[in-house]
Amino acid sequence: MSFGALEWFWGLLLIPVLIALFIRAEHRGLGRLQEFVSARLLPQLAGTVNRPRRVLRFGLQLLGLSLALISLAQPRWGYTFEDVKRKGLDLLIAVDTSRSMLSNDVQPNRLERVKLVTQDLINELQGDRVALIAFAGRAFLQAPLTIDYDAVVEAINDLDTKTIPEGGTNISSAIALATQTFGKSAVGNRALIIFTDGEELNGDAVKTAKAAADAGVRIFTVGIGTAQGSLIPITGDDGQTAFVKDSSGQVVKSKLDDKRLREIAEVAGGFYLHLENGPRTMRQLHDEGLAKMQAAEMDVRLSRRPIERYEWPLGAALIALALSILIPERGRARERRYATMPARTAAAAAMLLMFFSPFLFANAPGIDAYREGKFEDAYSEFQ
Repeated sequence: MSFGALEWFWGLLLIPVLIALFIRAEHRGLGRLQEFVSARLLPQLAGTVNRPRRVLRFGLQLLGLSLALISLAQPRWGYTFEDVKRKGLDLLIAVDTSRSMLSNDVQPNRLERVKLVTQDLINELQGDRVALIAFAGRAFLQAPLTIDYDAVVEAINDLDTKTIPEGGTNISSAIALATQTFGKSAVGNRALIIFTDGEELNGDAVKTAKAAADAGVRIFTVGIGTAQGSLIPITGDDGQTAFVKDSSGQVVKSKLDDKRLREIAEVAGGFYLHLENGPRTMRQLHDEGLAKMQAAEMDVRLSRRPIERYEWPLGAALIALALSILIPERGRARERRYATMPARTAAAAAMLLMFFSPFLFANAPGIDAYREGKFEDAYSEFQ
C-alpha cells in the first residue's frame, strides 16, 4: 500500500490534543456541578447524562476524523495497467564550446550564460524529448534524446571549453550530427536550437542547414555576445590571465556574427533570436517557435497506475460519524419523555372534549327542556 498525499497524516496529531481537551472539559464540568449543587441533588440534576455513551460518541467522532484524514492521504493498493500514448517534439540543443565563448561581453561569460538560458528553455518543455550536442572544431553528442530533463541539465552544467579538444567553430558539423541523431523520428516534430556567437571558422553551415531542412529539421539560432565583441581571456601556463592570440601574435577580438545565424535559421524554416533577457528570450522561442510545431506520437508504453482506494476509509468515516449522531447522551431523559406521553395525551383529549362539548350537546332534548323551565321533562330526558 502507498499514499499519494502523505502530508495529510500530520492532521492525526490533532487526535491526542482533542482527547486531552475532552478529558479537561469533562473534569471542569463535573467540578463546576459539585461547586454549585449539593451532593444530594447532584444525581437528580446530572443523573440523566450517560457518560459511557458520551465517551463512545466522542470516540466515534475521533474515529471518523482519523479515517477522513486517511482518505485525504489518497491510499493506493494494487495496480492497473494501461497503454499511454505520448506526444511531443524531438529537440536538439547544440552549444558552442569553442574558446570564443569565454568572451565576457556577456556576463559572466558567453558559455556560462548559455548554461543558464538552456535550463530556462528546458523548464518550458512538457513531454518533449531533448538531446545535447557540444561543438567546437567538431561536434559530439553529449546526451541522447530523452525525457529525463535532469540528466540533460547535468550534461549542460558539465560543458566547458575543454569538452571538445579540437579547436575552432564548426556549426556545420553540429547540424549534420543533429540530422543523424534524429534518425527516423517523425518528420515535422524535429527542432535544432543552436547557441553560438556565429563565428564559423570551418564548414559551410548554410549549405548543411538546407540539407537538414530537406530532412524535416527546423533550425532556430540564438546569438550570444555583442557586435562590439571583446577579448577572449584564458588562463596561461603560469596561472596568470592572458588573451587568445592568432598565428601572427595579434590579440583576437571575438564578435557576434548574427548575419550568418539569421541565414542558417531562415533556410531551415526557423528564426534568429539575440540573447538579451534569458527567461524572456527562451519563452519567446518556445511560444513563437516550438509551441507552433506539430507534436507527433512518439511511442506507446504500458504504464502501471496505482488504484485509488480512498473510498474505503471515507465510507467508514461516514458510518462512524452517523453512528455518533444516533447515540444519545441522555438515556433517562428519553425514557421520561416516553413515560409522560399518556398524561400528555389525556390532557389533550380533555381539552378537545371541552372545546367540542358545546357543539356536541347543543341540540340535546334535555337541554332544550331545561332552558324552557320544564325541569321535570328535562330530568326524565337525562335519566
